Amino acid sequence: MADDVELLLAPASEALLLEDWAVLDAAGLPNQSQHQSFSNAPHITLAAAARIDDRYDVDLTAATEGDALDLATAGFLVFPTRRKFVLARQVVADDALTDLHRRIWQALDGVPDAVPTTVRGAWTPHITLGHGLTAEQLASALDLLRNRPPERLVAGVVRRWDAREKRLILLGG
Repeated sequence: MADDVELLLAPASEALLLEDWAVLDAAGLPNQSQHQSFSNAPHITLAAAARIDDRYDVDLTAATEGDALDLATAGFLVFPTRRKFVLARQVVADDALTDLHRRIWQALDGVPDAVPTTVRGAWTPHITLGHGLTAEQLASALDLLRNRPPERLVAGVVRRWDAREKRLILLGG
């Protein structure tokens, strides 16, 4: 399990994503609401690595300074896993979000064992709706969600998840 740095959503924006989770849940489909962890919330993963400890917190906090970001979704993404799929809402990688991502990785300069899909040049900003979907479940989920429009969102705080210690550290934003 990796540590990560996550961009949360402002409450009204979070509610829009929770509606997506609820639609999937009502249909009996795998979705993020089924994760009972205290840390579970719609978020955009900005960085992940085998270990991101507190030595990075001062620089990460500085990297989060600035106005709240306006975000936009742009449809759905599907990521294949070994035998199943992850369904997510794509988040537009505009200049402000890309700049935040760049600053986060500057703060993490030298962090070992980075998760390759979170680094600059390979990162696809998204908010996971569900994972572990079979092909049939994925088709059902997309059918249920296809008429839900792209959303305008407002970013909330940035936090760091410490998987080893099972704790959240609010960084700012």
